[in-house]
Amino acid sequence: MDPARTIAFVSSAIDSSALPVLLDYVRVPSVSPGFDPAWQANGFIQQAQDVLLTWVHSQSVSGLTCELITHPNTPPVVYIEVPATTPGLPTVLIYGHMDKQPAFTGWSEFCGPYEPVVREGLLYGRGCVDDGYSITSAVLAVKAVQEQGLPLGKVVIVVENEEESGSDNLLANLETIKAKTGPVNLIVCLDSGGPDFNRLWVTSSLRGYVEFQLEVKVLDKGVHSGNSSGIVPSSFRIITQLLNRVEDQATGRILLPEMHTKLTAEQHDRTNALAQFAGDFLYQRFPFVSGAQPMTDDLAELLLNELLRPTLSVTGASGLPETSSAGNVLLPFTSLKLSFRTPPGVDENAALQKAIEVLVSDPPHGAHVTVLRASAGKGWGLQPLSKWLKAALSSASKAVFGSEEMYCGEGGSIPLMRSLQDLYPEADFLVTGALGPQSNAHGPDENMNIAFYKNLTACIALILQAHSSS
Repeated sequence: MDPARTIAFVSSAIDSSALPVLLDYVRVPSVSPGFDPAWQANGFIQQAQDVLLTWVHSQSVSGLTCELITHPNTPPVVYIEVPATTPGLPTVLIYGHMDKQPAFTGWSEFCGPYEPVVREGLLYGRGCVDDGYSITSAVLAVKAVQEQGLPLGKVVIVVENEEESGSDNLLANLETIKAKTGPVNLIVCLDSGGPDFNRLWVTSSLRGYVEFQLEVKVLDKGVHSGNSSGIVPSSFRIITQLLNRVEDQATGRILLPEMHTKLTAEQHDRTNALAQFAGDFLYQRFPFVSGAQPMTDDLAELLLNELLRPTLSVTGASGLPETSSAGNVLLPFTSLKLSFRTPPGVDENAALQKAIEVLVSDPPHGAHVTVLRASAGKGWGLQPLSKWLKAALSSASKAVFGSEEMYCGEGGSIPLMRSLQDLYPEADFLVTGALGPQSNAHGPDENMNIAFYKNLTACIALILQAHSSS
């Protein structure tokens, strides 16, 4: 496959076709169902899906068919199939999602979550890089191979609307999808990324997660803080006491053995090598306020924390009024959303049950402690790659970027990868994506580097064509 022709074709197609449709997609507030209980009535998920699928059908990809796997009260799973050019060629499954995280606050004045802006080579807007681009990248990669008249194996593209809510619907439909795909020997996930934009990055591991809402209630209603403080225990103080049971407040170390795995010498060696490559970028990529510092100045330790150790983030709170409207009232309850990230190899269900047990048992002052909306997902680790895929990754990265591909763990979670690995145990995996420095998925000013988006798509096209002879 001619790399220069591939790069030129992809770049032109993105400029003229894919980028405009991504602007329309960003404008739709299609928040994942877990964050929008009224998603059916609001209709935004359907609207965003229509925007992207209208574009898919406009591309005139030879043989492409598209169907929706639907069940009552759940958003559809998009199933696209392109037949092999010759019977007997292998099958690849490409995965992405089109649902979005909530808008969040703190966006720059020049853009907004649903106000797309292209500025200095970046597309700003919620969902652009996580992960609305994926369907366009997959379709254009297929089209680039067809444009050169080259052999292509069967390509299946699966795009869901619930990844940010846990992928429950897709996970429930995996056997249905497997019946449609038949044997698959390559799975490509376009929901990841890497530390720079100068090469193809291959994700080597993903963390699992344990999430739930922890609520502490001490009163049926708020009361005057002057009269009650010192008599009624503070729900906020109690909930911080409970957090001390699971996290060392001085170091951030998670105190539950069920959330840890034993690190190997090889993992330490790989982490040290990647830390030397990345350097201070490991923490400079984050928008620290002036004077704030990372948790340690040991770069390898920072990477181990991000990739292979459990962590806890408090990602939301209820029961706390805005400071501007807060009166002298002792709060009846405090509720926090807790998000643990766990290393590959952790039993996520055992970790979840242990966390609940530790937090709920024997509450201080007899407070009512409740766990709501609990969920957990599996971590994933890359298995040894086939020779053909190693060669294809190296060839594609050098042809497009002029640099060798590199491997890096990811601190985030895509539990579906472990489920797909269990479903297709013989398949190779390529987990990659357009995320990179300052992409800020889930946060304000989410953005996508357009040049990298083009280069990534060209790499996927070259790999698909190499796959046809694997």
